[in-house]
Amino acid sequence: MKASQLRRLFLDFFVAHGHKVLPSSSIIPDDPTLLFTSAGMVQFKEIFQGERQPLFPRVATCQKCFRATDIEKVGKTTYHHTFFEMLGNFSFGDYFKEEAIALAWKFLTHELGISPENLWVSVYEEDDEAYSIWQDSIGIPSAKIIRSGKEDNWWGPIGGSGPCGPDTEIFYDFGVEKACGPECSGINCDCARFLEIWNLVFIQYDAQPDGRLLPLKQTGIDTGMGLERTAALLQGVASDFEIDIFRPLIEQIETVYSGKIEGEQIVPRNLIADHIRAIVFLIAAGVVPASDKQGYVLRRILRRTVRAGEMLHLAPGVLSQFVDPVVETMSKTYPEIELRCALAKRIITIEESTFRRTLLAGERMLEEIIPALLAQNKKIIPGKQVFELYDTYGFPIEMTREIAAAANIEIDQRGFEMEMARQKNRSRSVKRESVSAREIDPIHKNESLFYGYTADTVESEILQIIPSQREDSLPSLMLRTGEEGIILVRQTPFYAESGGQIADTGEIENKTRHGKGQVFDVQQDTYGRFLHRVKVIQGEFSSQDQCLLKIDRERRRSIERNHTATHLLHTALRQILGEHVVQSGSLVTQEELRFDFNHFEPVTPAELVAVENLANSIVLADIEVETMEMSLPAARALGVIAHFAEEYEGKELVRVVRVGRFSAELCGGTHVRRSGEIGLIKILSEASVAAGTRRIHAVTGEGILRWLRSETDILTQLRSELGKDPGQGLSRLLEEKEQLQAQVIRLTQDLLCEKRAAFLRQGEKIDNVMLFAGRLDMGIDELKMMVDILTAEAPHSVALLIGNNGDRAVAVCKVTANINEVVAGKVVKEIAALLGGGGGGSRTFAQGGGPDVNKIDAALKKGSAMIRASIEAS
Repeated sequence: MKASQLRRLFLDFFVAHGHKVLPSSSIIPDDPTLLFTSAGMVQFKEIFQGERQPLFPRVATCQKCFRATDIEKVGKTTYHHTFFEMLGNFSFGDYFKEEAIALAWKFLTHELGISPENLWVSVYEEDDEAYSIWQDSIGIPSAKIIRSGKEDNWWGPIGGSGPCGPDTEIFYDFGVEKACGPECSGINCDCARFLEIWNLVFIQYDAQPDGRLLPLKQTGIDTGMGLERTAALLQGVASDFEIDIFRPLIEQIETVYSGKIEGEQIVPRNLIADHIRAIVFLIAAGVVPASDKQGYVLRRILRRTVRAGEMLHLAPGVLSQFVDPVVETMSKTYPEIELRCALAKRIITIEESTFRRTLLAGERMLEEIIPALLAQNKKIIPGKQVFELYDTYGFPIEMTREIAAAANIEIDQRGFEMEMARQKNRSRSVKRESVSAREIDPIHKNESLFYGYTADTVESEILQIIPSQREDSLPSLMLRTGEEGIILVRQTPFYAESGGQIADTGEIENKTRHGKGQVFDVQQDTYGRFLHRVKVIQGEFSSQDQCLLKIDRERRRSIERNHTATHLLHTALRQILGEHVVQSGSLVTQEELRFDFNHFEPVTPAELVAVENLANSIVLADIEVETMEMSLPAARALGVIAHFAEEYEGKELVRVVRVGRFSAELCGGTHVRRSGEIGLIKILSEASVAAGTRRIHAVTGEGILRWLRSETDILTQLRSELGKDPGQGLSRLLEEKEQLQAQVIRLTQDLLCEKRAAFLRQGEKIDNVMLFAGRLDMGIDELKMMVDILTAEAPHSVALLIGNNGDRAVAVCKVTANINEVVAGKVVKEIAALLGGGGGGSRTFAQGGGPDVNKIDAALKKGSAMIRASIEAS
């Protein structure tokens, strides 16, 4: 029975028993507590919790699932997967244990024709009802009904809280001859005798975060049968990776491998097959490689796939060839993967190319670390070395752990975390002076009232003053001329720095007595209080004084233009590059905007123009910018972009900023009233800031005017120096430069040819090898040219040249390919160390150097001696 037939037969069976077939939900759930859809019941979680009424009392699905919990086992067993399909039937307050068990038994024994003699079951140790149904209603002998504890027969909750309950599992018995031995623990053993094929969960409880179990308002049934492992059973194969939907993929891997893969190589082969399927489906769901959340997991399995390819010695760049077999076998059921096929190939190619360099560096380092530890009878890689791999080489800690485990070595996880914490402390910039909660009078515990969305000036009473220069942390009543400090007011027009938008600046004027001050920063504490950092210019300020707070209007207008522009650019990027683009950070100032977003490759010039044009079309349309408050579910229902959505969880109302029908985002920042106020948007640059993260710098309004003036000044200067047509003038200069460079090369070659004769005369024959060693005070490029000239004169030769290149010693060594006794990289590494620097290379060529030019002659002597010793020892 093919997998597609099993899928269809299952759904048809439950339709015949009154179930409604529903489509698979996305592999990325609309649930902030979950990264992935890991089970069929995820889309029904709210129904089981009583938060949503079901449209149908009983349903059946074939659900796309992804799990990383057993990722270390993938490829090593015959049935563990990251991506898999789960067949399931569900009841919402309709039928319960007895009918669920009866339906499962009927499907297995009648529809699939599995012999009852081969089936065993397990039940939760306290679930007498389920035990009785299996024994009395179904007729399974008590010897084949196993009671187990929560670790084996209790399901859920997903994400730490929510629906859960006891379950019963159905196992296929391959026979006692498949057991691991007389000590086999039965159905809970990982040996080849038993295979779990179906899990029936009896959802009775709602698990609370504190561990309590509350009865659900209505009971439910949630069952899950793995499509792949059941298909393997029905197709009579020993592994999921041998079933029909895996076979074309396995065949393609072996075609690229150029042969049948057997023995230990089956593990990386199966890992590639599993992970490629997962990669294709994750990308089809809109996930792209990133440094956090789903993108991090995708990057992790991509990198595991690259390493598995290395273990099979697959040629670089071939992994993308494995996408087509997945699409061919799965796209009829899941057409979305065909639409994203080209994108999946591109992402795989880019990530593979990037990670291969990291992988090579990390593996080389581990090849030195692990043997050294084993030689000392040590079994743990120190946290400092694990962190160095991670921080310096970009080598993932998970991969270090896997490679170490293969050598029966562990990693010092705690030590790694301590090193990570130390780095954060080192890299943390000096913070602005902060004020702890205890320094603010408890009477002012309520948050400040912000009027800055609609007002530029506000009158308010000063609640408290905290001078910057103080001998203690006690509240103060006064701030005088020349002093700086924090002023807490009841209401304010000043925006406090948050959400990537910088704080407002402006003035504060005392209305009770003479006093003027500059507000140069505003921060908001955890209680929502706005802390104004003020320098008094004239007079004084005291608690309970009435004051007038005025923001710098022009500065605020510039910030608003840039902030609204980030929203327009975000939507434009998503429309031009794809829905996978999500904001990962921003900085909005009065001068420019900086926008970080997830994307897997550089944005092309044509794409940048398209993004700029689209965003500016909205600016020129002069569309109204609306702000509104609503609940988070209501905002999501409207399709509002909610990056950093976890920041809004738990809030009764969220603020939505909408620009017509083009853009709608959750945002607490300040914005223009109409899009036309932005003026224009000009993208100045686009570059990478991290793997999978790109950054745009752009300007608006007056920023564009400043940019145009700067560009005009540059053009004017170029015209004054290069003529009316700077392009033509530059071409003329480049041509002259090329001619001069060619002349320098000819002169250098002539000089080297003159030197060549002297080096050839000084050549030393050792056995049948010519050694040309000497000093040549020229640059590294000239030394390279000379060693090429010298080794071309003798087919069996070694050339070693060292010289003073101004303020640095440089060294080059070349060995002809037919000499195995001398390793150029080893020679240069030794002499470069003597010169106070470093260097290295391959067996046939190496270069290096160091600052200690006084030791050039000693280094030449040492290098020559090493080469002689190597030749004479052979």
